[in-house]
Amino acid sequence: MNTEAIELAQMLLEGDVDKSYAFMYALHNKGWASADLYQKTVSGAMQHIGELWERDEISVADEHLATATCDFMISRFHGQVKKQPAAQKAMFLCVEEEQHTLGMRMASFLFEENGWQTRMMGANLPLEHALSAAEKWQPDVICLSVTILYHVPQLQAYAEALEALPFRPQLMVGSRLLSMYDLSPYCTANTIFITDYKKLIDWMNDQSGRNKIGAS
Repeated sequence: MNTEAIELAQMLLEGDVDKSYAFMYALHNKGWASADLYQKTVSGAMQHIGELWERDEISVADEHLATATCDFMISRFHGQVKKQPAAQKAMFLCVEEEQHTLGMRMASFLFEENGWQTRMMGANLPLEHALSAAEKWQPDVICLSVTILYHVPQLQAYAEALEALPFRPQLMVGSRLLSMYDLSPYCTANTIFITDYKKLIDWMNDQSGRNKIGAS
Protein backbone atom coordinates (compact mmCIF):
# COMPACT_ATOMS: atom_id res chain seq x y z
CA MET A 1 0.00 0.00 0.00
CA ASN A 2 1.42 3.39 -0.95
CA THR A 3 2.15 6.20 1.49
CA GLU A 4 -0.48 8.44 -0.07
CA ALA A 5 -3.19 5.94 0.83
CA ILE A 6 -1.98 5.75 4.44
CA GLU A 7 -1.88 9.55 4.71
CA LEU A 8 -5.39 9.90 3.27
CA ALA A 9 -6.71 7.20 5.60
CA GLN A 10 -5.62 9.24 8.63
CA MET A 11 -7.35 12.37 7.30
CA LEU A 12 -10.55 10.40 6.71
CA LEU A 13 -10.43 8.92 10.20
CA GLU A 14 -10.13 12.47 11.53
CA GLY A 15 -13.28 13.40 9.59
CA ASP A 16 -11.41 16.21 7.83
CA VAL A 17 -13.13 16.80 4.47
CA ASP A 18 -11.17 19.96 3.67
CA LYS A 19 -7.78 18.44 4.36
CA SER A 20 -8.51 15.22 2.48
CA TYR A 21 -9.89 17.15 -0.50
CA ALA A 22 -6.82 19.42 -0.60
CA PHE A 23 -4.61 16.34 -0.45
CA MET A 24 -6.44 14.71 -3.37
CA TYR A 25 -6.43 17.85 -5.46
CA ALA A 26 -2.71 18.40 -4.85
CA LEU A 27 -2.03 14.92 -6.24
CA HIS A 28 -4.31 15.71 -9.19
CA ASN A 29 -2.31 18.87 -9.89
CA LYS A 30 0.87 16.81 -9.83
CA GLY A 31 -0.49 14.79 -12.75
CA TRP A 32 -2.27 11.89 -11.06
CA ALA A 33 -5.17 10.70 -13.22
CA SER A 34 -8.53 10.34 -11.49
CA ALA A 35 -8.51 6.57 -12.07
CA ASP A 36 -5.18 6.27 -10.24
CA LEU A 37 -6.35 8.52 -7.43
CA TYR A 38 -9.49 6.47 -6.92
CA GLN A 39 -7.73 3.11 -7.24
CA LYS A 40 -4.41 3.63 -5.48
CA THR A 41 -5.23 6.37 -3.00
CA VAL A 42 -8.93 6.36 -2.11
CA SER A 43 -9.53 2.61 -2.43
CA GLY A 44 -6.18 1.97 -0.77
CA ALA A 45 -7.10 4.27 2.12
CA MET A 46 -10.46 2.58 2.64
CA GLN A 47 -8.83 -0.84 2.47
CA HIS A 48 -6.38 0.24 5.18
CA ILE A 49 -9.24 1.54 7.31
CA GLY A 50 -11.03 -1.78 6.88
CA GLU A 51 -7.93 -3.63 8.04
CA LEU A 52 -7.66 -1.39 11.11
CA TRP A 53 -11.29 -2.20 11.94
CA GLU A 54 -10.72 -5.93 11.48
CA ARG A 55 -7.78 -5.74 13.91
CA ASP A 56 -10.03 -3.86 16.37
CA GLU A 57 -7.72 -0.82 16.25
CA ILE A 58 -10.61 1.50 15.36
CA SER A 59 -14.30 1.41 16.25
CA VAL A 60 -17.37 1.03 14.04
CA ALA A 61 -18.00 4.73 14.62
CA ASP A 62 -14.49 5.55 13.36
CA GLU A 63 -15.08 3.49 10.22
CA HIS A 64 -18.44 5.15 9.59
CA LEU A 65 -16.93 8.61 10.02
CA ALA A 66 -14.14 7.79 7.58
CA THR A 67 -16.59 6.42 5.00
CA ALA A 68 -18.90 9.43 5.25
CA THR A 69 -15.94 11.81 5.01
CA CYS A 70 -14.63 9.95 1.99
CA ASP A 71 -18.03 10.19 0.31
CA PHE A 72 -18.17 13.97 0.77
CA MET A 73 -14.55 14.35 -0.28
CA ILE A 74 -14.76 12.45 -3.57
CA SER A 75 -17.97 14.30 -4.50
CA ARG A 76 -16.22 17.61 -3.90
CA PHE A 77 -13.18 16.49 -5.86
CA HIS A 78 -15.30 15.27 -8.77
CA GLY A 79 -17.06 18.63 -8.89
CA GLN A 80 -13.75 20.30 -9.74
CA VAL A 81 -12.60 17.85 -12.42
CA LYS A 82 -13.06 18.73 -16.08
CA LYS A 83 -15.67 16.58 -17.82
CA GLN A 84 -16.30 15.77 -21.46
CA PRO A 85 -19.73 16.43 -23.04
CA ALA A 86 -22.14 13.58 -22.28
CA ALA A 87 -23.02 11.35 -25.24
CA GLN A 88 -23.99 7.95 -23.81
CA LYS A 89 -25.81 6.86 -20.67
CA ALA A 90 -24.79 4.62 -17.79
CA MET A 91 -26.93 3.57 -14.80
CA PHE A 92 -25.48 2.36 -11.49
CA LEU A 93 -27.07 0.28 -8.76
CA CYS A 94 -26.41 -2.21 -6.00
CA VAL A 95 -28.25 -5.51 -5.90
CA GLU A 96 -30.91 -5.95 -3.23
CA GLU A 97 -29.60 -5.77 0.36
CA GLU A 98 -26.17 -4.55 -0.81
CA GLN A 99 -25.38 -1.27 0.96
CA HIS A 100 -21.83 -0.42 -0.16
CA THR A 101 -21.85 2.34 -2.78
CA LEU A 102 -18.47 4.08 -2.52
CA GLY A 103 -16.71 2.12 -5.25
CA MET A 104 -19.70 2.44 -7.54
CA ARG A 105 -19.78 6.21 -7.03
CA MET A 106 -16.15 6.54 -8.08
CA ALA A 107 -16.88 4.45 -11.18
CA SER A 108 -19.79 6.75 -12.06
CA PHE A 109 -17.53 9.79 -11.66
CA LEU A 110 -15.06 8.27 -14.13
CA PHE A 111 -17.88 7.68 -16.60
CA GLU A 112 -18.91 11.34 -16.30
CA GLU A 113 -15.34 12.55 -16.80
CA ASN A 114 -15.18 10.54 -20.00
CA GLY A 115 -18.33 11.76 -21.69
CA TRP A 116 -21.19 9.77 -20.19
CA GLN A 117 -24.45 10.84 -18.59
CA THR A 118 -25.00 8.86 -15.41
CA ARG A 119 -27.75 7.94 -13.00
CA MET A 120 -26.83 6.69 -9.55
CA MET A 121 -29.66 4.51 -8.28
CA GLY A 122 -27.82 3.74 -5.06
CA ALA A 123 -27.89 0.85 -2.63
CA ASN A 124 -30.33 -2.01 -2.16
CA LEU A 125 -32.40 -1.65 -5.33
CA PRO A 126 -34.87 -4.52 -5.85
CA LEU A 127 -34.80 -6.03 -9.32
CA GLU A 128 -38.34 -4.99 -10.26
CA HIS A 129 -37.46 -1.34 -9.59
CA ALA A 130 -34.15 -1.66 -11.42
CA LEU A 131 -36.02 -2.95 -14.46
CA SER A 132 -38.60 -0.18 -14.28
CA ALA A 133 -35.94 2.54 -14.03
CA ALA A 134 -33.92 1.04 -16.87
CA GLU A 135 -36.97 0.76 -19.15
CA LYS A 136 -37.75 4.44 -18.61
CA TRP A 137 -34.22 5.81 -19.09
CA GLN A 138 -32.78 3.16 -21.45
CA PRO A 139 -29.09 3.41 -20.53
CA ASP A 140 -26.39 2.06 -22.83
CA VAL A 141 -24.65 0.46 -19.85
CA ILE A 142 -25.99 -0.83 -16.53
CA CYS A 143 -23.40 -1.23 -13.80
CA LEU A 144 -24.06 -3.56 -10.88
CA SER A 145 -22.13 -3.49 -7.63
CA VAL A 146 -21.81 -6.23 -5.02
CA THR A 147 -19.22 -6.39 -2.25
CA ILE A 148 -20.63 -8.97 0.20
CA LEU A 149 -20.11 -12.60 -0.79
CA TYR A 150 -23.55 -13.86 0.25
CA HIS A 151 -25.19 -11.29 -2.05
CA VAL A 152 -23.45 -12.69 -5.13
CA PRO A 153 -26.12 -15.31 -6.03
CA GLN A 154 -28.56 -12.46 -6.70
CA LEU A 155 -26.40 -11.33 -9.63
CA GLN A 156 -27.78 -14.04 -11.90
CA ALA A 157 -31.38 -12.82 -11.76
CA TYR A 158 -30.30 -9.21 -12.27
CA ALA A 159 -27.96 -10.03 -15.17
CA GLU A 160 -30.45 -12.17 -17.05
CA ALA A 161 -33.38 -9.78 -16.60
CA LEU A 162 -31.51 -6.56 -17.37
CA GLU A 163 -29.74 -7.93 -20.43
CA ALA A 164 -33.07 -9.19 -21.77
CA LEU A 165 -34.49 -5.66 -21.96
CA PRO A 166 -35.51 -4.72 -25.54
CA PHE A 167 -32.82 -2.05 -25.93
CA ARG A 168 -30.10 -4.57 -24.96
CA PRO A 169 -27.95 -2.65 -22.48
CA GLN A 170 -24.38 -3.73 -21.81
CA LEU A 171 -24.14 -5.17 -18.30
CA MET A 172 -21.06 -4.41 -16.22
CA VAL A 173 -20.21 -5.80 -12.78
CA GLY A 174 -17.74 -4.20 -10.40
CA SER A 175 -16.71 -5.82 -7.15
CA ARG A 176 -13.69 -6.14 -4.89
CA LEU A 177 -14.64 -9.84 -4.76
CA LEU A 178 -13.39 -10.26 -8.33
CA SER A 179 -9.81 -10.42 -7.08
CA MET A 180 -10.70 -13.54 -5.08
CA TYR A 181 -13.65 -15.23 -6.78
CA ASP A 182 -14.93 -16.09 -10.25
CA LEU A 183 -18.32 -14.41 -10.53
CA SER A 184 -18.96 -15.46 -14.13
CA PRO A 185 -21.28 -18.39 -13.16
CA TYR A 186 -23.67 -15.78 -11.73
CA CYS A 187 -23.77 -13.60 -14.86
CA THR A 188 -24.25 -13.95 -18.60
CA ALA A 189 -21.63 -14.55 -21.26
CA ASN A 190 -21.86 -10.89 -22.30
CA THR A 191 -21.25 -9.43 -18.84
CA ILE A 192 -18.12 -7.30 -18.49
CA PHE A 193 -16.25 -7.60 -15.20
CA ILE A 194 -14.33 -4.55 -13.98
CA THR A 195 -11.54 -5.42 -11.58
CA ASP A 196 -10.04 -1.93 -11.32
CA TYR A 197 -10.57 1.60 -12.57
CA LYS A 198 -7.74 1.41 -15.11
CA LYS A 199 -9.58 -1.42 -16.84
CA LEU A 200 -12.73 0.70 -16.82
CA ILE A 201 -10.91 3.61 -18.49
CA ASP A 202 -9.44 1.25 -21.09
CA TRP A 203 -12.93 -0.06 -21.88
CA MET A 204 -14.35 3.46 -22.25
CA ASN A 205 -11.46 4.50 -24.50
CA ASP A 206 -12.11 1.43 -26.64
CA GLN A 207 -15.79 2.33 -26.93
CA SER A 208 -14.90 5.90 -27.86
CA GLY A 209 -12.57 4.66 -30.58
CA ARG A 210 -15.26 2.38 -32.00
CA ASN A 211 -17.80 5.20 -32.02
CA LYS A 212 -15.41 7.45 -33.93
CA ILE A 213 -14.79 4.75 -36.51
CA GLY A 214 -18.51 4.13 -36.87
CA ALA A 215 -19.20 7.83 -37.37
CA SER A 216 -16.52 8.29 -40.05
